[in-house]
Amino acid sequence: MRRSTRALLEVTLLFLLVIGICRVLFQYRSVPFLSRTLPLWAAALFLYIPLLLLFLQKRSPREWGLTLHGFRASLTTALALSLVCLPAFVVLYQVYQRLWLHGAGHIALSSGWIMLFLYHLACVALPEEVFYRGYMQSRLNGAFPSGVRVLGARLGVGWLYTALLFALGHYLIDFRLDTLATFFPGLLFGWLRERTGSVAASTIFHALCNFTILLVS
Repeated sequence: MRRSTRALLEVTLLFLLVIGICRVLFQYRSVPFLSRTLPLWAAALFLYIPLLLLFLQKRSPREWGLTLHGFRASLTTALALSLVCLPAFVVLYQVYQRLWLHGAGHIALSSGWIMLFLYHLACVALPEEVFYRGYMQSRLNGAFPSGVRVLGARLGVGWLYTALLFALGHYLIDFRLDTLATFFPGLLFGWLRERTGSVAASTIFHALCNFTILLVS
């Protein structure tokens, strides 16, 4: 079996395994124990399965972008992209609420917003970025090394296929069509991973995106 085919098959099967388990857990979320711990189980799957593979394949964490090297540049890049994209998203979302859903549109900041942001950073964004942009995109980049440079980042098959699976993974949990729109931020997360060489930037931007959606939805 060719190296590229093997990598594509490995990534796809592992994706189906992890999302399948998450789907089963979500299906039984009414069980008291699962209702309280479901986010932690999902985070553990996204985080520890790639780390187990990293150990078994005897790879350096830095190969998969699991490093704080250049963290200042990663933080700066993530914040700069946030300043460009997120205000525009808020404005467009307000227009969408008013014109299509006939809603008032509002921004609500709860009293526990710091803890909410930290939760999304540590329990949602970080595990997903380790799985998708850390393991998956890096694994595919090694098998499909060709690509085109866009604003300082080399983008190829790994970048695109990872964004597709990222969106599909959200859809397969509760079969809501609107979750497929996560494909577009997934492209930005992947670009950040390639631009900075680390998942730190994509994790920060991912958490800021989630937090912004909570503010306006």
